[in-house]
Amino acid sequence: MTDQTALIHIDSVHKFFGDLHVLRGINLDIANGEVCVIMGPSGSGKSTLLRCLNQLETISAGEILIDGELLGYRKDPNTGVYYDLTDQQIAAQRSQIGMVFQRFNLFPHMTALENVMEGPIHVLDRPRNEVRKEAQEYLELVGLGDRLNHYPSQLSGGQQQRVAIARALAMKPELMLFDEPTSALDPELVGEVLTVMQNLAQAGMTMVVVTHEVGFAREVADHVVFMDRGTVVEEGTPEQVIISPQSPRTKEFFSKVL
Repeated sequence: MTDQTALIHIDSVHKFFGDLHVLRGINLDIANGEVCVIMGPSGSGKSTLLRCLNQLETISAGEILIDGELLGYRKDPNTGVYYDLTDQQIAAQRSQIGMVFQRFNLFPHMTALENVMEGPIHVLDRPRNEVRKEAQEYLELVGLGDRLNHYPSQLSGGQQQRVAIARALAMKPELMLFDEPTSALDPELVGEVLTVMQNLAQAGMTMVVVTHEVGFAREVADHVVFMDRGTVVEEGTPEQVIISPQSPRTKEFFSKVL
């Protein structure tokens, strides 16, 4: 059933890579201001779904709407025929979505501050002085106000990931996607990144997070989705999905990770 208040509406989405059927009819609604955590075994399609939300991958069938706008296509209301959007139109859609990856992908020749300023200046064409002040504020928000002029090589993995979060926030997205943001970090650095994400959640940011961090899902998520073999097996509150799952496959998975 379509939730008319959903910020994200995913309807019967399929994705093929050649003969490999990676997403098999995904239906999912995510509300505005909600933290949705997607969990499941490796190869279940979690990261592919996230990449489809940011149009890093093109879906093979179905529809994705964000804030009522169809992603990647325009649908003729009279004929029902789909037309590809232009690269410029797709770029405009993507600018509303922030994404944080496993790897930080910072520019090594730029300071933390310059990394955060890059998008607003060169993509949004905003004035440098205005952007600099905001970039400082975003770095302070993620606890790096004293690292503005440090280069990535001078920062720990956790600090680099926090710069990456600040960089995504600087584009003022309406939605933040996180693809296993702590999986490349040393264990003792995971907490500092999860704390920043928890603060964003408390501030009302809509977030879709692919992670293996069960504790984060239990404490922060409003909505947990368990995926396996390209399908949504079960979804609900953390209590429903993690603590008291109904599906045998979900029970089996969490019995091994809890």
